[in-house]
Amino acid sequence: MIKLTNTMKPFHHLAVLFLLTGLTASCHETTENKETIEDGFLTITSNGKSTFSVFVQPGLNNNATAFIEDIRKATGATLALSTTPGQDDSKEIILGDCRQYAEAIKPIKEKLHHGYSVKASGNKIFIIGTDNAWTTLGMEFLCVNIMTKPEYCSEGTFKIPDTFSHTQDSEDPQLIASLLSRGRTFDLVPVEVGICPREGDFKVAQGAASDGEFVYFTMKGNEDSSTHDSDVRIYKYSLSPFEFKGVSETFNGHHANDMTYDTKNGRILVVHGSGASQNLTAITTKPAMGKPSVITTTLGIGGLSYNAKRDIYGITQGGSKYQTADASFKLIKNYGRNDNMKSTYTAQGMGSDDSYVYFPMSPNSNSPEKVNLLVVYDWDGRYVGNLKIPLTIESESMFYAAGEYYVVFYDKAAALYRVYPGLSYRSQVKS
Repeated sequence: MIKLTNTMKPFHHLAVLFLLTGLTASCHETTENKETIEDGFLTITSNGKSTFSVFVQPGLNNNATAFIEDIRKATGATLALSTTPGQDDSKEIILGDCRQYAEAIKPIKEKLHHGYSVKASGNKIFIIGTDNAWTTLGMEFLCVNIMTKPEYCSEGTFKIPDTFSHTQDSEDPQLIASLLSRGRTFDLVPVEVGICPREGDFKVAQGAASDGEFVYFTMKGNEDSSTHDSDVRIYKYSLSPFEFKGVSETFNGHHANDMTYDTKNGRILVVHGSGASQNLTAITTKPAMGKPSVITTTLGIGGLSYNAKRDIYGITQGGSKYQTADASFKLIKNYGRNDNMKSTYTAQGMGSDDSYVYFPMSPNSNSPEKVNLLVVYDWDGRYVGNLKIPLTIESESMFYAAGEYYVVFYDKAAALYRVYPGLSYRSQVKS
């Protein structure tokens, strides 16, 4: 659940989603005026002038510039953009996790799972997100819910209660899905989490999956060119901190194209793909990884993703097939794929959240851009679009777990990256 705290009254879920898109909501529904007005105000601009500056962390400069322009359009005052922190008595809006203010920011971030906080403290306003996308959404919130309201911004004066504090936070935000469903466009920003290194002959990274606490990597040995038989092992790491925790028994996983985590049955499912496309290897994971066992289906499977909310599987093969199957691997519907990306990119596995399925595709010699893609469909088979990841190394698998999206790449090992939206600030103020 998403929760709002302190001086902001709770919205319901739909109203929270309005905040994600920067759509205007009634400030009268969200701000407790009587108590905060008695406490006084922090005046950001007065009569079209300001003594405030905006201090921004690296990577947010363009969004900060757009944020400052919204303040100018609303008040006539242009705040200075600074990458150098002011003095203790300086009036500043702090955007993002600026290390120069680590001591003040730490207690704010410690309360966040995935989200942002907008907080007035002394002569400073902190807008802090768990990543740059969330910080940007916090900036949009301040403008759409406060700065557009005449009781806080009129005739060149913009002020907020000096005790103002608003938090939007969630353990399961599915942020990419929320933004896509509201028409936001963005590329993805990759952040390396850790490396599962090769071990002897087990050197080729394939599928990956997570139960939210641990991440499991498929590492394949030498593959027979005719039968596609190959020795496969699953390597287990904790997600945070990223640490090695164990390895499975060796089994014949053929090409081991992909993997998903079946939360209903507490097991990982390894897709054999080339050589035995109807086969899956199941391994229970708790309290430790159990013995591998083979499940034979009637479906040709190259990529697989289980969704717990729907209790169904998404299935792909070769970049042209998209099907759904029930918990017993009986076909529900065959949608196909009409994105035509397979002609210029190499198809890999797949992942999903409650709203969408994502097909990672890596660049090849025919690709117009040397970037990786997540090709997005909804669960009803409709093509949504492509999300770019600015890396040239080969993607292998994708999953959503513990409130974050992850992609595994093969770069002489299994390289796990978290990806988040490279969101551009969307103006909230009309000229």
